[in-house]
Amino acid sequence: MTAPRVDRDRWRLRVRGLVEHELEFTLRQLLAMELVEVDATLVCVHNPVGGDRISSARWLGVPLGALLGTAGVRPESDQVLTHSVTGFTAGLPLEMVGEGPTPLVALGMNDEPLTIRNGFPARLLTPGIWGADASTKWLATIDVPADRSTVASGPAIAAGIAWAPRRGVSGVEVAIDGGPWQSARLSPHIAPTLWRQWALTWQAEPGEHQLQVRTLSGDEVQEENPAPPYPQGSSGYHTIRAQVPDNGAQPPRWRPRLAHTRADLTGRLRLAANAPPAWRRHGYPPPTGLRRPVASRTARPATAPTEPALTPAGCSNVERLGSGLWVVC
Repeated sequence: MTAPRVDRDRWRLRVRGLVEHELEFTLRQLLAMELVEVDATLVCVHNPVGGDRISSARWLGVPLGALLGTAGVRPESDQVLTHSVTGFTAGLPLEMVGEGPTPLVALGMNDEPLTIRNGFPARLLTPGIWGADASTKWLATIDVPADRSTVASGPAIAAGIAWAPRRGVSGVEVAIDGGPWQSARLSPHIAPTLWRQWALTWQAEPGEHQLQVRTLSGDEVQEENPAPPYPQGSSGYHTIRAQVPDNGAQPPRWRPRLAHTRADLTGRLRLAANAPPAWRRHGYPPPTGLRRPVASRTARPATAPTEPALTPAGCSNVERLGSGLWVVC
C-alpha cells in the first residue's frame, strides 16, 4: 500500500463535535504552539512474541489535551475520535487524555519532521496502547462525538450500509417499535458485490425506541433467526434501542450505558447458547472414542424473516446478518 502524500500548505487539522468552539489549524500554527517531547514505544497489535513490529522514538508535538482545552470540551462528552485523510478512524476514552502518558498530536520524530510513512504532517500518538487502537496517522480531524444512543426529538435519520453478495442489495427495510416495515433510500447500485448505503428519516418522539433493519436481495429476505458467527457466519436482524430526551433534556449518562451493557450481555448470552447446537448441526466436533456419532450435515430450514434492524446516523458497527446478507450500522 502507498502512503498518502498530503500537501502541507493545504492541509488542515479540524477539531469538532461536542466542543464550545470548533477549530481549524494549519501546520504552521501547530508548530508555533508550545511543543512537548514524549519518549514512547509503539507495538503493532499483530506483533508476535519476539516479533519485529515494535519500535521506539522520541516524539515532538502538541498535547491532545491542549487542543481540546482550547476548543472547550462539553461536560456530556466522554469519547474522542480521530480521523485520517485515508478514512481510517480510531478512538479513545476522553479520560485517557488527562491521565497517564500524554496523548500527543505528533509533528516530529527523533528530531526530524515526520516522514510520509510515519504520518506526515501530523499523527496521533497514544503511548501505552496498541498502535492500531489510537495512533492515527495522517491526521485530519479530531472529533468529540455525541452519544449515538441519544437522539434529539423531531425528524431523525437512521442510516447504515447493506451488503448482499452475488445478487446485490435490492432494498433495505426498517421497522420502528415493531411497526410496519418502511423502505429506506438507497445509494446508486454500482455492482452486486458492493455494499449500498441506506438512510431513513423517522419522527423521533420522546421516550425509548427500538429500531431494526433487514436487507432484501431480489425475492429473498435476510434470515431473521440469530446464529453465532461460527461455524458458518452469524445471522439475524440487527436491533438497537435509542433514547429520545423530553424537551431536549439529556438523560442521565448511566442510562444509555446501562442499555448498551444490557444489550451487549444479552447478545453474548444468546450467541453462547446458540453456538454448541450450531456446531453440532454442522458435524463439529467430529466423533471420537465413546461419543455418539454426529448427525450428518443438514441445511437449516429457511424461515421468513420477521423484523429488521436499524441504526441512527453515524453508527459504525459491522454485523453479518445471515444468508450472505450484511447490514452495517
